[in-house]
Amino acid sequence: MILLDTNVLIDLDSVWLDPAQSYVASALSRAELELGVRRAPTLAEREIRQARLAALDALFDWLPFDRAASTGYGIVAGSTALTGVRLRSKDALIAGQAMSQGLTIMTRNTADYLPFAQHVTVVAPLPLEVG
Repeated sequence: MILLDTNVLIDLDSVWLDPAQSYVASALSRAELELGVRRAPTLAEREIRQARLAALDALFDWLPFDRAASTGYGIVAGSTALTGVRLRSKDALIAGQAMSQGLTIMTRNTADYLPFAQHVTVVAPLPLEVG
């Protein structure tokens, strides 16, 4: 099962998703998307973002960030802190959630997850036209 990162969800219509694979989305990503709606620079952009979020709400039962995910976060963030690498907390939260569920992360920014490589598998999406 693959956990879609926020940046993939934003442009989901341009990404090829393998029909043989299962995909999930995190409530953490939903929170980021909700913030994006609120921060839209214009009313027109806000309406576009709200419509995109509504479509995603229809597609996904958002994976909650639960106790197991919080333990996963502690593990991935703690091991990263020991290396001296600057911790990006949003990415560490997603990585912890993925680790707790045994999920692969799909993101357009694979480098953001390099500090967590010992804990989670990360893949980049393929463009729609490849599939």
